[in-house]
Order: sequence, then C-alpha cells, then structure tokens
Amino acid sequence: MVKVIGLCGSIGAGKDVVAKFLVKEYGYVQITVGDIVREAFNKTGIPMTRENIDDFSKGMMEAHGPDHWLKQCVQKIKMEGYGRAIVDGIRTMNNHEVVKEAFNGDYLLFKVDAEPMVRFKRLQSRGRADLPKNLQEFKSQEESQNKIFRINETFKIVDWTIDNSTNLEELYERIRKIAQKYPEWF
Repeated sequence: MVKVIGLCGSIGAGKDVVAKFLVKEYGYVQITVGDIVREAFNKTGIPMTRENIDDFSKGMMEAHGPDHWLKQCVQKIKMEGYGRAIVDGIRTMNNHEVVKEAFNGDYLLFKVDAEPMVRFKRLQSRGRADLPKNLQEFKSQEESQNKIFRINETFKIVDWTIDNSTNLEELYERIRKIAQKYPEWF
C-alpha cells in the first residue's frame, strides 16, 4: 500500500527542502509538479519566465482538464510502484482531489510556509530567470499565482502546516514531530 504526501505552499516557502528531507530520512520518492510542467514548457521554445510558465500551465489545464498535471504524477507513482511518494506542488483544490481520490485514505496534504521576506530572499538566491527580481515583482507573482490557481483555497484544507521561516535544523525538528504523530507514514 502506497503512502502519498502532497506538498503545497507559496513561492519560495521551501517545499523542495521539505521533500528532500522526507526522501533522505524516510525513504520517500519526490515527484515535482513544477518539474513536469517545466519539462513540457521547455519543448515550446518560449522564453522561460514565471508568467510564461504560468500561462502555459493554465493553457494546458484548459485544453486537457484541470487535473492534467496531477494525473501524470499519479500515473507515475502507480506505474513505478512506489511505496512512499511525495507530490510536490499541489496548487488547486482539484489537484488535491485528484491525488486524494487516487490513493483513498493513503494521502496527506502538508503546507510549507515561511514569512514573505524570507521567501523573497530565498528566491533571489536561486538565480533562475523565471523568478522575481524585486519585491514588487515578487508580490505581483504571488497575486498572479493565487488568481490562476486559487492556492489560498487549498491552504485552508491542509492536514498540517510546516513553518520554514527559521533554519534547517528547526525545520527538520518540526518534520520529526509530525512524523511522531503519523507513525504509519514514517
């Protein structure tokens, strides 16, 4: 029986850091929705900006259904026969419902969160072309993401919120405490 953890969170919150810790410490396999989207986007030849990627992702969901990207994640988990998997990048309520339905009661949704200035500084250090160059652009991207994906609605139904506003050791300790609450998952 597979155990699946969905991760959601704002831009720069640290979903990938949490996922990598779960992979290393608890044997999960990470499947990142954003990587699947970017891989498909790269084939278009369009310049890589957050706005272009968001428009592409939205267009694919409009053309193929709102669950387009998540169905690919679910299919990969099932075909590979993973025992523990992380779906990193749950955004919409529909994303959540697709994964929840596919894995019945063997699915939890965690939100990774951090203070806005912490997230902005993290993004600046990444150096990717599609990330915001200044605080105003950061705020604009967040507003755009919420308008497109209604992420704030998804945040309301999470099973657990993991604060990632401080340092890695404190983050890891928070995850270990969650693991104690869900022993069958960890």
